[in-house]
Amino acid sequence: MSRGVAALTVASVLLAVCLALGAGEVWINPLHPLSDMERTILWELRLPRLLIAFAVGGLLAMAGSWFQVLLGNPLAEPYVLGVAGSSAVGAILTLMLISTSIVLMSAGAFAGAVAGIALMMAFVHLGSGRLLLAGVVLAAFWSALITLLLALMPNRDIGLAFAWMMGDLSTSAIPIPLLLLFWFAALIAGLVLSPKLDALLLGEKHAMLLGVNVSALRGTILLLASLVTAVAVTAAGTIGFVGLVIPHLMRLVFGSLHRYVLPASAVGGGLLLMLADSAARTVIAPAELPVGVLTAMIGVPLFLWLLLRRN
Repeated sequence: MSRGVAALTVASVLLAVCLALGAGEVWINPLHPLSDMERTILWELRLPRLLIAFAVGGLLAMAGSWFQVLLGNPLAEPYVLGVAGSSAVGAILTLMLISTSIVLMSAGAFAGAVAGIALMMAFVHLGSGRLLLAGVVLAAFWSALITLLLALMPNRDIGLAFAWMMGDLSTSAIPIPLLLLFWFAALIAGLVLSPKLDALLLGEKHAMLLGVNVSALRGTILLLASLVTAVAVTAAGTIGFVGLVIPHLMRLVFGSLHRYVLPASAVGGGLLLMLADSAARTVIAPAELPVGVLTAMIGVPLFLWLLLRRN
């Protein structure tokens, strides 16, 4: 990686942090002396939200890069195997049957994600194409079940369910230090697996010739990527396109080696979600747009541009 790319990356991080801290109903320059009210807004409201966005975005982007290698498909992303759908089912069932508490909804979301992971692990022995097909079918099943549950839900709870499903970075059921620890642990695990992931990119037969236990590796990747997705969804609800677009973009900039792609995705996913959240808080202030809508509006044109550039 050249020094110019590294310098540009650092500058992008600093610019995104300043923008995320300053943007909102009340614009604040974090580099100038602050009033008491501005300090309260900055350190008690915006900084925690920035850290949640950075960790969740990075987790989703790393999971996307793993799913794309696992399935050998550049269109794969954290929601393609239905983990996010099963998480949403768990959250909605908790809302309907137990409590409207966000903490309990998040616990239900994690339980639903674990159920979805267990179901997908039953298919890990299948080839990549059939595993992808199984994931698409399961995702469709979870989507149909979500629609059914929403139709049966009392009207008073529908707004809360939709708010969670469209992504919410205002708070996290997972403490922020623990969420950042998950981000760091996922990055380390990905770097440890990087040589095997690079071998798998060349094809399963080539990887086996290099001494890689492909079946065990695929099971490890599926479990790791699904757990990372479960943590992200539990913390912030369902947010799409981050895990689809960012790994593509990082491979264009840094090449295909995972010792570069994974750290770049971990940071790039965080930056994208920070910027999307800044826009969500600013565009129609004092009201707030769902961050999942903003990631889709940013992600779809960017992904189409990447496809055109790839062709």
